[in-house]
Amino acid sequence: MQVELEAEQRFPRPRGADRGAFVTLDGLSASGKTTVAPLVAALLGGVHLTDDTLPGFSRMRAEVDDAGILPARLHWWLMANHVKSEKARELVGSGRPVVVESYFPRTVATHRAMGQDWPVAYPDGVLLPDAAVLLEVDERVRRERLRERAVLGALSGWHRREEPGVAESSRVYRAFGLVPVDGTGRTPGEVAEAVVSVVRRQVRIRRQEKEAPREHH
Repeated sequence: MQVELEAEQRFPRPRGADRGAFVTLDGLSASGKTTVAPLVAALLGGVHLTDDTLPGFSRMRAEVDDAGILPARLHWWLMANHVKSEKARELVGSGRPVVVESYFPRTVATHRAMGQDWPVAYPDGVLLPDAAVLLEVDERVRRERLRERAVLGALSGWHRREEPGVAESSRVYRAFGLVPVDGTGRTPGEVAEAVVSVVRRQVRIRRQEKEAPREHH
């Protein structure tokens, strides 16, 4: 209970709000999404919604990746994001903040970088984020992280396939209008605090937009 009270003090819900904030973290490989997302959820007193929401996710992902068919992989990830969207909708509807790493912008960006054409837009009907964040780090730092992953055997062929086209990935992220947060020289905790500041600001802006009187013509 004390943890929940402290989280509420750090991140007050908008007055009259009956739903939690939906926060998404996207970015290039090795930008820190997986490390930072649970920290952001903890600071918000919310839920870190992972891909395991989809039953059998790990097995199906391995099968799709092994097939090596780019359009099939794109559509599979779109499907997984739709599942996360509906689960997030349910959770925020109960008043809980939800943090998702790698949402539709990530899926579209990576597959366009690999040569698959797809509209740069959220699909109709999905839950749109209240705060959509782009995690960034200095390119030298990111490449060093990728080298470390490669040494550990944790860098997939799909990641290698995207790297030559990361300029397209970055262009797509900008087109989605994600709010950048630079993690260079910061600890994961400091990055998470910076993300929470963005969330507060974005939620405040959305609240003001909803409360603003409509002009009559």
